Amino acid sequence: MDDDQRDLARSLGASIRAARRAIQLTLTDVAARSQLSQPFLSQIENGNVMPSVINLHRIAQVLGTTAHDLLEQGARVDATVIHVDDSSSYSLGPGAVMRFCTAGSRSMACNEVIADPRSAAESPTSHNGEELLYVISGRVRFVVDDAEHTLEPGSTIYYTASSPHQWFNDTEDTAKFLFICTPPGF
Repeated sequence: MDDDQRDLARSLGASIRAARRAIQLTLTDVAARSQLSQPFLSQIENGNVMPSVINLHRIAQVLGTTAHDLLEQGARVDATVIHVDDSSSYSLGPGAVMRFCTAGSRSMACNEVIADPRSAAESPTSHNGEELLYVISGRVRFVVDDAEHTLEPGSTIYYTASSPHQWFNDTEDTAKFLFICTPPGF
């Protein structure tokens, strides 16, 4: 982990710990409900490791919040400008990075994904709400409820986020796309 990743891991761990304590759950409670081990959760809360996107979603669901809120912890304001150099990002695993285009507690979230050639989401995911994917560049294969869709620049797909969904970049080119969801699902 570089210094920025270490800082993010510490901040995320503190946020998870605060959210867990606020609802009076023990690490053992969260472990049982998230199907993650208590030692692993302790490592996350202490800022020693970064959870995968799927595991962060599991933890957030148990805590009654979103991964986005755990990562951002921001206060809501009427208008927020986030310049690309000031935005937070999160590794989605090998070959993909997500940049948060919104900050703080909002009723909607927008996240930009930059996916390297031949990369994919770790596994199908689902969460509450509705979601729209908008392709900026490249080609994305998107699977929702076992139905495959090929999306090119300017294409969108709108779906119920509780349906299992997963993206794939099967090409030799980098793909860039936005996920816009309400309520925030990440």
